[in-house]
Amino acid sequence: MRPKTVILVVLGLAVVVAIALGIRREATPVPPASSARSEAQPSPQEASPPVAAAPDAAPQKAESEPVPAYHATAAAARPLPATLSPDLFAAFPVVARAYRIAKRIPAVLAQQPCYCHCDRMGHVGLLDCYRSDHGAG
Repeated sequence: MRPKTVILVVLGLAVVVAIALGIRREATPVPPASSARSEAQPSPQEASPPVAAAPDAAPQKAESEPVPAYHATAAAARPLPATLSPDLFAAFPVVARAYRIAKRIPAVLAQQPCYCHCDRMGHVGLLDCYRSDHGAG
């Protein structure tokens, strides 16, 4: 199994778990900008130099690239397909854990796009990757 694929699966599941737990940055109120700021104090954007992307970082997604297929609601994904048993991946603990999580939150995964572009194979959402060994890499 390719390490890059395992990392992508784990990162994808981390995003899904964060969404499932209700972590939302946009829900955090943003304090209004203070008009009493001293001219001598630079703004946080001015104070810190721009950060360069790491050389091994994934390229930024172009605005013209469409978002892969996914279900807009959990109801639209019904009936939810069954995922493979995590026991099939006992030799690969990270993959087995990904399949265990997929089995617990299928409605959430069905509403997430899969960026390996498996929608070209007919998949409609990240859950479809866990119906076969596709999610294992």
